[in-house]
Amino acid sequence: MNPQIRPVLPADFAALTEVAYATGFFGRSAEVYFPAKVLFGELWVRPYLGPAGGCGLVLEEEGQILGYVLGAQDPIAYRWYFLRGLPRWLRQAAQGCYPGLGTSLRFLLRALRYPSKAAPEGLFPAHLHLNLLGGVRGQGWGERLLRAHLTCLQQRGLPGVQLSTTEENRAALGLYHKLGFREYTRWTSLLWAPWLGRAVVHLVLVLPL
Repeated sequence: MNPQIRPVLPADFAALTEVAYATGFFGRSAEVYFPAKVLFGELWVRPYLGPAGGCGLVLEEEGQILGYVLGAQDPIAYRWYFLRGLPRWLRQAAQGCYPGLGTSLRFLLRALRYPSKAAPEGLFPAHLHLNLLGGVRGQGWGERLLRAHLTCLQQRGLPGVQLSTTEENRAALGLYHKLGFREYTRWTSLLWAPWLGRAVVHLVLVLPL
């Protein structure tokens, strides 16, 4: 294998959605809890390809995207993406554009009931997501992607970056700590209980830049 790292492009949306969806349930397919794949991409991939995003990178080999690091640098633009998109998503949902929406709504409602937490945006305005397909994990590509992303954030003058993860993500936690991230807060949540059968410990990690 000889993958290459390159900047993300808006045209990568469909391929990025496939990677995100394939890994969206603790490294496995998100289909188990969110069968509406089209909406999944709109919520968890597309915001990082617009004005809120920046410094996104993909790992690619022979035209296939094998992983990525995506992030948002502007919290206000990130929230505006969802406010602006909500009427369109509701309209498309009413038109039946999101197969599997009924089951997916269960997760969205639980996410409102068990909200995530965040570090102060003034200190850590950027946030990121790192995902790799199973075939390229454990080969150092995650570290290369993440280091390059952090360098880009530093060059743009961002004061800090944060990310959300869980204690289930042990391999990634080792990488984050290696690169200097520290724990800002943790909490136990029942968000994933219907699919895992138990509570999960969630973490917010931060890195001053």
